[in-house]
Amino acid sequence: MESPVGRALLRLAGASLVAVAVVGLVAPRPVNVGYRWQVVVPVALGLVVLASVLRLPPWSKTRWLPVVVAAAGGAVSTVIGLMQRYHYGWDARVVMDMARSLQAGRPLGAADYDYLSLYPNNLPLLAIDRVGVAVAQAFSLAPDAVLIPLNGLCVAVTAYAVHLLVVRVAGRGPALVAQLVTLVLVGTSPWLAVPYTDFYAMPFLVGGVALAVRSMTPRARTERVVLWLLAVASVSVAYAIKTTPVVIAIAAVLTAVVAIFDHDLAPGRRAGVIAACAASALAFVALGTGLSVAATSAAGVDAARVDTSASPPVLWWVAMGADEQRTADGVVNYGAYSREMVDAITGRTPDEMRAYASGVLRDHWAQRGLGGTLAFYGSKVAWNWGDGMFWAWGEGPDSLPGTLAPATGLTQVVHDLNGFHGAGYQLRADLTQALWLAVLLVAGVGLLRAPYRRETLLVAASLLGIAAFTLVLQGRSRYLFAFAPLVVVLAAMVHGSLPRLGRRRAA
Repeated sequence: MESPVGRALLRLAGASLVAVAVVGLVAPRPVNVGYRWQVVVPVALGLVVLASVLRLPPWSKTRWLPVVVAAAGGAVSTVIGLMQRYHYGWDARVVMDMARSLQAGRPLGAADYDYLSLYPNNLPLLAIDRVGVAVAQAFSLAPDAVLIPLNGLCVAVTAYAVHLLVVRVAGRGPALVAQLVTLVLVGTSPWLAVPYTDFYAMPFLVGGVALAVRSMTPRARTERVVLWLLAVASVSVAYAIKTTPVVIAIAAVLTAVVAIFDHDLAPGRRAGVIAACAASALAFVALGTGLSVAATSAAGVDAARVDTSASPPVLWWVAMGADEQRTADGVVNYGAYSREMVDAITGRTPDEMRAYASGVLRDHWAQRGLGGTLAFYGSKVAWNWGDGMFWAWGEGPDSLPGTLAPATGLTQVVHDLNGFHGAGYQLRADLTQALWLAVLLVAGVGLLRAPYRRETLLVAASLLGIAAFTLVLQGRSRYLFAFAPLVVVLAAMVHGSLPRLGRRRAA
């Protein structure tokens, strides 16, 4: 029996994706790279048409091909990342410098502990970086020479998890296409050269959803329970590495609750499902907390000097998410990082931080009113979701000229295509943007027409969750990067519901 609630959530996700895609085509909000509509619009529409008619040959649906594609994609990603190495800035550099100091036996200074007190979520990254530094020293390598291949490994695992998600719903052909599109959007990204949490969390995020989907298919009860527990563990690891995967846990519980009404279950069984959801939520919180403690220990910092009371309250993140900044070249950043707001809470107590955040929100409301507030958040959604390069080169000073060293041969080709000032970067960014908007359109239109399935609902609810997260809190399109494979997965799951051009759909 189809769940009205589940169907409504699918339609909501579909309408939202169509809306942001249409805005991205006709009235995009400028990001750190200027996309050319003359390239983006026709290519995106052409890809949507291709998605409605494409049929792959039988040889592309063999069992071994998904493994080969995932492994080859991870290898290519590693090579691209290594060829593109540069001296990145912002949080990635701050944490890497801490890892180097700790591994060299030098204690962290007061400024380092102030940073970790403000951003304790970066402690797991510090632990990973420290392991990378240790392994690199053992082989007389630079840390990036170890951690960039780790990014490539994450790409490979993610690509195979994408296959597992799509193949059970749409078959091997769409699963292969989903892998290839994921590798284009994620596996060739300029972010490959930066050791950061986005790639490290990605395989656990997508893998957790894949495990949860497998637990929903008919099989022995014990096997289903084991798969569900593995899914909880995987998403917990993703959450320990990066905060945003918490929306996956919420989406999984929501999907399970909605699934109660898929069939006429006895009250006892419904109570059992609700109890299992509660137990899963408790396990997620407990495991996530334990992993965070373990990360602090593995990072080798003095936990007593990490002052959690200095961490901003949620209300402050909401206030930053409502702030608007304008860059020197006129690009408006909607709810992104604000140095001014960080400085404003330095040395304040949690109550003072909340009072400051409340004042900021009141000021914004007084200036904007209802209409202006709705317009701001509408633009914020379009700005976050309308960037197919996911804010590449947008952090810190990374976009400055001369970031990439002079090169020759194949390395120079990579620099030209992936470097912010590369000769081919504009065209590469335009084509990637067209692909991303096409994926959004396929997913959105497909959801508006697709029948209800629990697997589809889980992915759609996860995307609604990250949309809400980036809408309310501080963020930018990079915060969507780890979820980009799930958008591709959703498009592949529902592409069969697209209108078929030139012939009737089969009954």
